[in-house]
Amino acid sequence: MLRAQRYQALMAGDPTIKSRADLARELGITRARVTQVLGLLDLAPEIQEALLALDDPDAIHFLSERRLRPLLRFADPAEQVRKFEQLLAEAPGGRPGRDN
Repeated sequence: MLRAQRYQALMAGDPTIKSRADLARELGITRARVTQVLGLLDLAPEIQEALLALDDPDAIHFLSERRLRPLLRFADPAEQVRKFEQLLAEAPGGRPGRDN
């Protein structure tokens, strides 16, 4: 999530970066990779907040971008949140803030 926010800030704050292709060249990665990362910004706000609040390294590792990307298939934020809660239940340590 932090990487997506950083990419967004670079695109907004650097006048030489006008497109995802420009950002990809600047970072030395593919445009497809930039698109994948920026796609996380389309997750429901509750999910973004929950991801940024995670402090358990195992849960952070488990909730990888690869696991989160399928949530973007759901246009309905409520459905995204339901699927995210299912992922959280599978994460090491369970839900953040709960004793498991």
